[in-house]
Amino acid sequence: MNKYTKFKLVGELETSISGKLLYLILLDVIDQENEIVIPQKRISEALGISKGTVSRNLRRLSRRGYIDIIPTFNEYGGRMPNKYYVREG
Repeated sequence: MNKYTKFKLVGELETSISGKLLYLILLDVIDQENEIVIPQKRISEALGISKGTVSRNLRRLSRRGYIDIIPTFNEYGGRMPNKYYVREG
């Protein structure tokens, strides 16, 4: 996806400025399958916003169908960072 298309897509999202920034960052770091496994704390540190703001905006993006949040677990059933599937358009 070229930069113009990416910025146009993000500009049309019905979410907060923080949500748009978060979505744009996710678009930049997803793999070939449009997925990434990343801790919310790492996102909050990279963007300079609170973990609560990250969590709230990820939930909003998910509710609006822009991303899927997939919980992940280790072999003992312990929680691991979520996997995020980013829908493009």
